[in-house]
Amino acid sequence: MGKQRAKKGDEYKVQHNTFFEETFGMPGFGVAFLKKTLPRELKKHLEIEKLTVEKPKYRDKQFRETRPDMVYVVPIRGTGSHIRFYTVIEHKASDDHSAIYQVWKYVCQLCVQDVEKRLTDKETKKRKAWPKNFRLSPVIPIILHHDNKPFTGKTQLADLFHHLPGAEKYLPRLLAILVDLSVIEEDKLPRDPNAPELHVVLLMMKVIFNKSRSTLKNKFKAILKELQPYSQIPRYRELIRKLWYYMAYNAEQLTETDAEEIETDIRETTGDDNMPTLVQTWLKKGRAEGEAKGKAEGKAEGKAEGKAEGKAEAIFDILEDNFGKVPQTTQDAVTEITDLAVLRRLTILAGKCKSLAEFNNALK
Repeated sequence: MGKQRAKKGDEYKVQHNTFFEETFGMPGFGVAFLKKTLPRELKKHLEIEKLTVEKPKYRDKQFRETRPDMVYVVPIRGTGSHIRFYTVIEHKASDDHSAIYQVWKYVCQLCVQDVEKRLTDKETKKRKAWPKNFRLSPVIPIILHHDNKPFTGKTQLADLFHHLPGAEKYLPRLLAILVDLSVIEEDKLPRDPNAPELHVVLLMMKVIFNKSRSTLKNKFKAILKELQPYSQIPRYRELIRKLWYYMAYNAEQLTETDAEEIETDIRETTGDDNMPTLVQTWLKKGRAEGEAKGKAEGKAEGKAEGKAEGKAEAIFDILEDNFGKVPQTTQDAVTEITDLAVLRRLTILAGKCKSLAEFNNALK
């Protein structure tokens, strides 16, 4: 983030990826998503209901840590536990033409780990030779794209190579399944009666780029209506909060009045008047402190400055509660920001981020 506001790309990358990980990381969501995404012939051979989520990590040559956005692991019928089916999902909130190349690296790394886990015989490892009947675990990549424009990158690895007649059939192919939310009509988004989270999460990801305040509010109301029958189940109450935080942070055209209206709807949907609505708690705290400082100055300019200072102090309080003492460099960077809309988003991020490092990345 510059001194005034975040670069759009960096800001969106943090929030979109966080939302993706928190929602696609729910096993029930993963089960429903694969049931709607994988080929019918393949699904007959899988025990998708037994899906688990893995978070493998890899190191590159510079010892930097990398990892796939999401990996689902599913048992294969009739194979016991010695071989499993993997799905690697690469999430893109922009038209990234390197997506299939990134997926290729993750698939290769995953296969290496799979071999190391399954070839446990010391003599086999010593000879670096596979048993005659050894087979790699099958891996299918999926590129999930959501943006306000269609994905135009390649979905087959062979298409990235320089065209050379006679070489095509020898190139690695690796075809990925593309799920492009930007081109799927809303009424065509998949639904699962046993997993309402599938539709509402994909709907939110699809509409998040809409510039209309009224459209965003109406879509969120529709989502609340869809989740209302499940609103007494803890995981769905938490999902409602995640959906709201995601929209509140990214839909910058929403006003604080809009936020108050939506949070009223949330309380009515859940039937819990005491349900914490931290977004408004933070906003109101920053606004109250800012207005108090502004009145003390006695001038409109002082009020604006006071509001900014008040919101900055609210951010520091949240970060200190979550992570301890806030570094001076972080305080200085936040204090320099006078744009109240930016401070509003940072207030929400302070309560949502998992580390000071994540918060500081948004300030670059």
